[in-house]
Amino acid sequence: MPRAAGVEGPRRGEDGDTAGRPRDAAPPWIDILESHGAGRAGAYRVIRGRIRPGVSNEDMGKVAEWADQVQTLQYGSETELVAVRREAPPPRDNLSLHLLLFAAALGSAVVAGGFLAGTDLLDTRFAEIGGTRLPVPTEVRFAEMSVGLPFALAFIGILLGHEMGHYVTARRHGVHASLPYFIPFPPYFSIVGTLGAFIRLRGPMMRRSVLFDIGVAGPLASFLLSLPLLFAGLRLSEPVPAADPGLYPFLVHFAGEPIRIGSNAILQSAAALSVPGFDAGSAVVLHPLAFAGWLGIFVTALNLIPLGQLDGGHILYAVAGTAQRQLGRVFVLILLLLGLVWWGWWLWAGIALALGRGRTAHPPVLVEEVPLGRGRRILGWTALALFVLSFSPAPLQL
Repeated sequence: MPRAAGVEGPRRGEDGDTAGRPRDAAPPWIDILESHGAGRAGAYRVIRGRIRPGVSNEDMGKVAEWADQVQTLQYGSETELVAVRREAPPPRDNLSLHLLLFAAALGSAVVAGGFLAGTDLLDTRFAEIGGTRLPVPTEVRFAEMSVGLPFALAFIGILLGHEMGHYVTARRHGVHASLPYFIPFPPYFSIVGTLGAFIRLRGPMMRRSVLFDIGVAGPLASFLLSLPLLFAGLRLSEPVPAADPGLYPFLVHFAGEPIRIGSNAILQSAAALSVPGFDAGSAVVLHPLAFAGWLGIFVTALNLIPLGQLDGGHILYAVAGTAQRQLGRVFVLILLLLGLVWWGWWLWAGIALALGRGRTAHPPVLVEEVPLGRGRRILGWTALALFVLSFSPAPLQL
C-alpha cells in the first residue's frame, strides 16, 4: 500500500495562470524526474514520473507552484510524482448571469412563499390558450411581498449554502469550479419557484480524499442549515385531526390546494419534539419555514443517493472504491421499485443516469492508490446514516 505525502494549493494569478511563472518557461519537473509519462485530462496536463534521489524541498516547491495539484507516492525507496496543470486560463464566471439567475430564482421563490402563506402576489387569472387553461399573472403586489420572504430566504439560502459548500472546498483543493447556477422556474408549476442549483467542476480529481471533501461539503452544509429552520418552523406549525394520515402525516396549502408531505425519521422526530398534540391520530399543517426546512433535508437526501455524479456517488466511490459500481446498480433497482410508491423516483433515477451518461460507476480519480483516512471514512458513514434518516419513500402527494 503506497504512502501519500501530497502537496496542494498553488498560488494563482488574476488570469488563472500560476502566479509569477510564464507559460513558456521550462517546466520545473523536467529537472527532478528520472523518467515520466505525460497525458491529458480535459484541459489539464497530467505528469507522472519517478523523482530523482536527493531532490531539494526548494525544487519540489517550484513544482507545487507550477501545478494546480501535486501528489507524491512512496514505493519503498522510490518516490513518484503526479502533477496536474491547466494548459489554458480557466473560463471566467459571468457574474451578471449568476446574479440574474439567483435574483430570478429568489423572486420566483418569494411568489411561491406567498402561495404557501395563502396570498397570490401576482393576482393570477386563468385564460384559455390553445385549448389549455393556463395561469396568467396580472400584477405584482409589491406591498405584500414580505409574506413570501420567510420561505424564499430560507429555501434559497439552503440551496446557496449547499452549492457554496462544494465551491469553497473545490477551490481550497485547487479544483476550478464555477459559481452556483440557479434554475428559476414558474411557481405555478414547481410549488417552490426553482428547480435547484448546481456548480460546474472544471478540473480533474487528484485523489479520493479531494473527491470526498468536495462531495460531502454540500450535503453537510444544507443539512446543518435545514435542521434549525425545520425546528423553528415546526414551532409555528399546527396539528389538525386526521383519521388515517398514512404515509403523509404532514401537509402544506399551496394556492389553497392541499399538498401532502411524506415523513422521514428526522421530520417525524422533530415534529414529536416541537409540535404539541402531534400523535398517530393527527397531521401537521407545516408553516412555510418548516416546509423550507423539510425541503432542504429532502434535497440533502436526493443528493446523497449513491449514484454516479451525485454527491452520494462521489462519497461512496471515495469510501468504497470500485465497489461503488455494484452498489450503484443495486440502488438503481431500489429506486425503480420505490417508483411504485412514488413515481418521482423513476424520474430521479433517470436524471442520475443521465448525469452519469448511462453509467452507475463513478469516473476514477487520477491517483486511486491513496486511501481515505480514518476520519473521512467515519464522516462518510455518517453521511450514509444521514441519508437513511433523511430519506422518505413517498415524499409528496400533489
